[in-house]
Amino acid sequence: MEALLDLIILDLYECDRGRLTDTRLIREGMLEAARIMGAEVIGDSFHTFEPWGVSGTVTIAESHLAVHTWPEYNFAAVTFETCGNRMDHRKAYNHLIRFFRAKKPKITHQKRGFMESFQGKVAYKQQMG
Repeated sequence: MEALLDLIILDLYECDRGRLTDTRLIREGMLEAARIMGAEVIGDSFHTFEPWGVSGTVTIAESHLAVHTWPEYNFAAVTFETCGNRMDHRKAYNHLIRFFRAKKPKITHQKRGFMESFQGKVAYKQQMG
């Protein structure tokens, strides 16, 4: 049975606090993670909270990447949700572990969207006819 999506959950503990508050730098790091992964970037949106913290998403043709930071706890929560079987999640999450200087990363990988009744190969991108 083939799954439609991969869900990668990164809980990044004991991060560099300065990295968790710099929206511009986080945006660059997340866009680089998408590129490293092999994704096709469509757009992005990032927001800085007062007094601190950042949330952002990178929209990719294969779904999205998201980040939320809690500088007061030196913590970042990152998710990748991707379709297709050509994404190199490991390169992307290792980049973000280094980027945030996380001393205690926790990585969870789940599959989603199991198509029990589907026979054949799952098409991940629509074909234009």
